[in-house]
Amino acid sequence: MGMLACYMEADRELIERLKTESGEEIFEEIEEIDEEGEAEVYDLDKLWDGLHFILTGVSANSPRENSLLSEAIQGTEMFTDDDDDEFIAYIYPERAAEISAALDEFDIEKALAGFKPHVLAENDIYPDIWEDDETDELREELSESFCGLKEFYQSIADEGKGVIVSIY
Repeated sequence: MGMLACYMEADRELIERLKTESGEEIFEEIEEIDEEGEAEVYDLDKLWDGLHFILTGVSANSPRENSLLSEAIQGTEMFTDDDDDEFIAYIYPERAAEISAALDEFDIEKALAGFKPHVLAENDIYPDIWEDDETDELREELSESFCGLKEFYQSIADEGKGVIVSIY
């Protein structure tokens, strides 16, 4: 199945409450909220590391500090320091609005104009799909993923909400 990224709206109260819980409790509560279907969610699926690379020039494994574009993919801060398989981070509402503005200013078409999948492969960008013979399809998928993420952050910013980022 692989590692998938999901972005869920969250108000400040939910983020603060989750910060007091264990990793397993956070995971279970996020899954429950997702199943209820009442929170706005954006599934980036497996393209999270590829999109992070396009936005920042580095893998999400080496995120850029104080970078709104890096935080758009990985969140601002982890809920726990647990070394389990779940990566769950958060973004406060004010920072989500800043991220939305940064995504709005980013020119994805310009960034993808010279897109060469082998560059992502050479940088060990997840997942292992970066083949030059699929350049057009991958460029389109990355562009669509960026636009979906940008729309999600705009909606969240308009509502004054924060974000919970889960990658597992």
